[in-house]
Amino acid sequence: MFEPGEGQRLYEEAQAVSETEGPEKAAPIYRRAADAGFVPAINRLADMYMCGEGVERDPVEGRALYRRSADLGDPEGTCCLGIAYRHGLGGEKDTDLALRMFAHSAERGCVEAMNEIASMHLYGDGVEQDLTAAFRWYAMAAERGDPLSQFKVGFLCEEGAGTERDLHRAFGWYLKSAKQGLPEAQFKTALFYYEGTAVEKDDFEAMSWYGMAAEAGFPPAIYNLATMYYLGEGTDVDRETAFSLYLKAAELEDPDAQFRVGKMLFQGDGTQEDAVRGLEWFRKAAANGSEDARKVLDKVDFGRK
Repeated sequence: MFEPGEGQRLYEEAQAVSETEGPEKAAPIYRRAADAGFVPAINRLADMYMCGEGVERDPVEGRALYRRSADLGDPEGTCCLGIAYRHGLGGEKDTDLALRMFAHSAERGCVEAMNEIASMHLYGDGVEQDLTAAFRWYAMAAERGDPLSQFKVGFLCEEGAGTERDLHRAFGWYLKSAKQGLPEAQFKTALFYYEGTAVEKDDFEAMSWYGMAAEAGFPPAIYNLATMYYLGEGTDVDRETAFSLYLKAAELEDPDAQFRVGKMLFQGDGTQEDAVRGLEWFRKAAANGSEDARKVLDKVDFGRK
């Protein structure tokens, strides 16, 4: 599709400048590399225009660059152009054309295009909903090592959607994805170990996987890890650590964690008693949909009458 040369040299220069001086300084160099016909530079510049990174956001220009990449036969550019047509970015929306572009790109091994086709069938977007087709396309991408697709295959196996329900198979795919660092998959892997689903119950493994997902900032994992410390599952009871973790999840807007923080503050459990702060967290939890917090606030309000 392209020969290494001036375009590649400029592209590498732009990458270095972006790391040291920021994308604004790199953008003109990416433009020169793109003008030289270097496809990775064309795609990178298109991404920048789509997101407004280092340049003023301009989806029309982004789409035009993806079109140029697609015309040069690049599967990634073709896929990105398909995404633009699927969602109407930088121009008209055309899901039929998007699907054809994804199919062309997928035939050339583009995993992202396989995921897009799977998603369209999963949600019935531009095509009739077909869970079997969705599973088949996610599985193609999963077999090529894509962690998100592996997670999706695991989920569909767990739910029995588009394929037979198979919890052992689901766990296997979650584990593959988890090992590649996907927090959602790490959470699921931990949950399977914690509940003993399709694998022998192992609180130590559950804590380990919850910990990895928690480090990535995944609120449900932080919450569950806090609960294990609170109850002493897989570890000694440690209410102070539990409170710290619940607070971390609460600050990420997890309503269950917000309720737990409020309750622990009210009771002085794992932290210094502070009813005023506790009420603040109950209010936040209730605003985010926590029925437990709403019941507590109803009792507090009733007691004031």
